[in-house]
Amino acid sequence: MKRFLLGNEAVARGALEAGCRLAVSYPGTPASEILPAFARWAGEEGVEVDARWAVNEKVAFEIALAASYVGVRSMVSMKQVGLNVASDPLMSAAYTGVEGGFVVVSVDDPGPYSSQTEQDSRYLATLAKIPVFDPSSPAAAREAMKRAFGMSQEYQVPVMVRPVLRVAHSRQDVELGDVPFLDLEVDFARDPSRWAATPVFRYQLHRELNVKLQIIAQRESKRLEACLGSIKGPRIVLASGALAACVRDVGGEGELLELEMPYPLDQGFMALLLDRFQEILVVEETYPVIEMQFPCRDKVKGRLSGHLPLEGEVTPEMVKAFLDGGEVVTPAREGGGAKPRLCPGCGHRPVFYAMVKVFPKAMYPGDIGCYTLGVNLGAVDTCLCMGASVGQSIGFTRALALGGQERPIVATIGDSTFYHAGIPSLVEAVHSRSPFVLVILDNSTTAMTGGQPTPGYPRSNGREGISVPIAQVVQGCGVRFLEEVDAYDYPRVEEVLKRAWSYARDHGEVAVVLVTSPCVIYAPGERGRPCRVDGKVCVGCGVCAEKFECPAITMEDGEARIDPQLCTGCGVCVYVCPAGAIITD
Repeated sequence: MKRFLLGNEAVARGALEAGCRLAVSYPGTPASEILPAFARWAGEEGVEVDARWAVNEKVAFEIALAASYVGVRSMVSMKQVGLNVASDPLMSAAYTGVEGGFVVVSVDDPGPYSSQTEQDSRYLATLAKIPVFDPSSPAAAREAMKRAFGMSQEYQVPVMVRPVLRVAHSRQDVELGDVPFLDLEVDFARDPSRWAATPVFRYQLHRELNVKLQIIAQRESKRLEACLGSIKGPRIVLASGALAACVRDVGGEGELLELEMPYPLDQGFMALLLDRFQEILVVEETYPVIEMQFPCRDKVKGRLSGHLPLEGEVTPEMVKAFLDGGEVVTPAREGGGAKPRLCPGCGHRPVFYAMVKVFPKAMYPGDIGCYTLGVNLGAVDTCLCMGASVGQSIGFTRALALGGQERPIVATIGDSTFYHAGIPSLVEAVHSRSPFVLVILDNSTTAMTGGQPTPGYPRSNGREGISVPIAQVVQGCGVRFLEEVDAYDYPRVEEVLKRAWSYARDHGEVAVVLVTSPCVIYAPGERGRPCRVDGKVCVGCGVCAEKFECPAITMEDGEARIDPQLCTGCGVCVYVCPAGAIITD
């Protein structure tokens, strides 16, 4: 039977068909659909699994890895920057290995389109010394998952599957296989020299890992050598991932050898290619992982040789020009259309507006989430990585103190991001007596990536859990100034922000403001009556539409207009309008 599947759905299906019974993830585009698809497939097939969101990628990795130690096939999924968070256990897990199959799915974002970086997860696989599969289509992703689980179990090593955005978010008819019903035999065989290895044992584990990689590479090379017979002529095209499909589309199939597993590659096989072909073209993204494994690159053309750019997504036009021997022109990424904005009625908007109004000369460290769009309101100055707004605020306070300056620092972080990576840095802020204001924007969900649950609410992953309220966590970190406020109570938002900075400045400590406003998309409440503009009072200043930037408000013929279909009736614009022209009934 075939189903028309999203690539991420095919990844999940392949995992289930391979016998995976535990899956853990932290949401992040373009990987967010994998975990819910896995749970959905299991439900359709009547298979009992454990599928859950974790507080961050490191924790997710450790949960899934531990399950593999006792014989359960397990999977952890994330986007490429999430793999950075999980890199610590990743590097060590390659040494200890696994018992049940363990697959790490990292979805890359060449471009990038929804990420801070366009890094290549295959590089981290080479750094960790684990095999990595690079599927070229949704159907190939399903097969890659099955191969990866088999290889992981056979050689007792973690294995990575790395679909890129164009695979994860494309669709294809995919043949479905049978889902096995397993009687799990869960057991932990104590072996301190492996599971709790000291450095002397780590050395031995490293040697064993290198032997496993060599055997895996040699076995794959035999399969690849069998494919070489169909390639005639003076040159060969090596490609992996979505770009292998791209090579086929632009007419290079006759010369193509698809490397489904771009690492590890057998050095004997690489030497064979150099001996047999006069020219070797390597098409991959985004880093030269295949290209760098050649012992000699005199005949090799790709990114390292300068024939393909070292940054940006490779397009079909670029591939065709490369194969034809012409100049590869990187297309310009031009802006256009309306800029992204916070939703109508979003509770983050009044907070950002109040921050800039109350502290016009402040520094505003920001963080990762939909609230990054506070940059449009002038309330986000930095955006580095998950949880960095807190750590950077500490750095800014230290630098200002060294320079003998005083300046308000008002940082923002979302609820999911706070749980993910903000807690350790908040402990440091308290311990180091860093005077700044931290605004935690609690909208009751992980809004930017699809409305996944956070630890602040009791129901998660389809199960009843224990709520871990943010306020209790903040107090547990040692914070002595904590005020909670409703985002739509605009006058009080301003008042609390002022008191928070006064406390931080006078006591030399971090002050926390917890702002609550359930997401208008994923946790909508009852809509209020739409606001309206009194045309006789409106002076056409544009503050409501341009500075406050509410999408429900536009300027027409020098007067503000409110679209009743978009307006949620939050009423904040009533306080924002300097002329008092906006009213509610």
